[in-house]
Amino acid sequence: MYRVSRNSSQIWRRAATTRFFSRAPVSPQAMKPGTPIPGLNFMKGKEPIVALKREEYPDWINDLDKPKITLAKLRRMPEEEATDRDKMRYLKLTRRFKMKDNNSAAEAQ
Repeated sequence: MYRVSRNSSQIWRRAATTRFFSRAPVSPQAMKPGTPIPGLNFMKGKEPIVALKREEYPDWINDLDKPKITLAKLRRMPEEEATDRDKMRYLKLTRRFKMKDNNSAAEAQ
C-alpha cells in the first residue's frame, strides 16, 4: 500500500507555488514553428521535436486551452441545450461533489 508522508505533501505544496505548476496564459502561437520543444528530446539518436505551425496540429489541440464548463453553469443549463459531453461532465462533477460531501460528513463524526 502506498503511503504519503507529511514531507511529500509539503514538497507538493511547495512545488505547486513554483513556476513549474503555474498556468501562464497561452498565446495563439506559443512557439515559433521550428523551435525545439524543451524536455521532449530524451531519446538518443533522434532529432529533437520541434513546434509546428498552428494549422498543422489537429483541431482538438486548440480546445485544450479553453476552460471546462463549471458545475454551476451545468446546473443552470436547460437539458435540451446540453450536449452529450456536457451531460457526462455534469454526472462526473455531481458524483465528485457527493463523494466529497460524504467524506467530509464521515470525518465530522
